[in-house]
Amino acid sequence: MAELIVEIVALDRKIWTGAARLVRVRTTEGDIGIMPGHESMAGLLKPGEFAIDRVDGDRLVGSIDSGFISVDNNRVTVVADEVSLDSAARSA
Repeated sequence: MAELIVEIVALDRKIWTGAARLVRVRTTEGDIGIMPGHESMAGLLKPGEFAIDRVDGDRLVGSIDSGFISVDNNRVTVVADEVSLDSAARSA
């Protein structure tokens, strides 16, 4: 089964990197869900929550203030000024 490689980065540090089945974020165009095979895209993020369904079955939830997202070839990069996690996360 295909998976996403996800990296969440704040301006001053890497927050989380790992494999995921689904990434949900809020963009200026609306809420989107990204699954393996998603078309390449880039977009601006609005302040709010994000969720990552990890391949191990756990869900990582957090919030960002604003930033951008890049999706290319099953790689998802989220960059924001401030990121906070609602649950503990370990780098994968």
